[in-house]
Amino acid sequence: MAIKLIATDLNGTLLHQDQRFDQDRFKRILMQLKTLSVPVVLSSGNQYAHLQQLFKNVMSDNLIVVAENGASIYAHDQLIFDGSLSADQQRQFVTVDRHQPLFKDAYVILVGSHGSYTKVGAPDKLVAMARQFYDNLHLVADLTSVDDKIKKISVSTQPAQAADLVTQANHYFGGQLRAHDSGYGVVDLVDQRVGKLPAIQFLAAQYGLTAADIMAFGDGANDVPLLQYAAHSYAMINAPAEIQATAQHVTTLDNEHDGVLATIEQRVLQSF
Repeated sequence: MAIKLIATDLNGTLLHQDQRFDQDRFKRILMQLKTLSVPVVLSSGNQYAHLQQLFKNVMSDNLIVVAENGASIYAHDQLIFDGSLSADQQRQFVTVDRHQPLFKDAYVILVGSHGSYTKVGAPDKLVAMARQFYDNLHLVADLTSVDDKIKKISVSTQPAQAADLVTQANHYFGGQLRAHDSGYGVVDLVDQRVGKLPAIQFLAAQYGLTAADIMAFGDGANDVPLLQYAAHSYAMINAPAEIQATAQHVTTLDNEHDGVLATIEQRVLQSF
């Protein structure tokens, strides 16, 4: 099996429920893959700063980070792709789109290059939860006052309503922005060029690879395009049945038992 790039989602896939992972095992696998000139791509809706902290003890030359659902791609701690919203898109959202009925009861966070921003008055419980995933979270009186380059807009809703919100949002924006279901009731709005699949396609072009060279892991709706694209795709056994149906394979172990690492060891490194 000629795997030349491995991409993995994080929450519900590589990471345990508590956001931990087997660092020693992961570091060992990274080193073995480096010998084979195989990069590993961490693909997440989280901010780059958050992912830096999470993986600071295992960073390697062959580890690439796709953050903010594809709005940022970092290699060697250098930004190699910036899919930030334009100033016009940002202004349109905070002055017009934010006030449309589909976002009426939503909790909105603007995720920028230097911090995250939400309005004063958000429920304390939601703010406390948000601080676990959004670094440098600021409460502001008015979202129009935010002076930062915005990578994505996170919209929180009830988990059962997320898929419907994605459909409504994509219809409303008509291709100008793209909505992704990031799981746990969070819908991310990004520029239409941005997503986990476009990020991997960008990297594939850089490395001269095709879908046949790529192994991918995921567990959620925003992983589906990548799972359908990669020739060696694995849905997690803990993923919903409809997600599993989109992948070529299903892992034997779930995220709590390091299903991603076990699969890489068995399918890529067995003869190492």
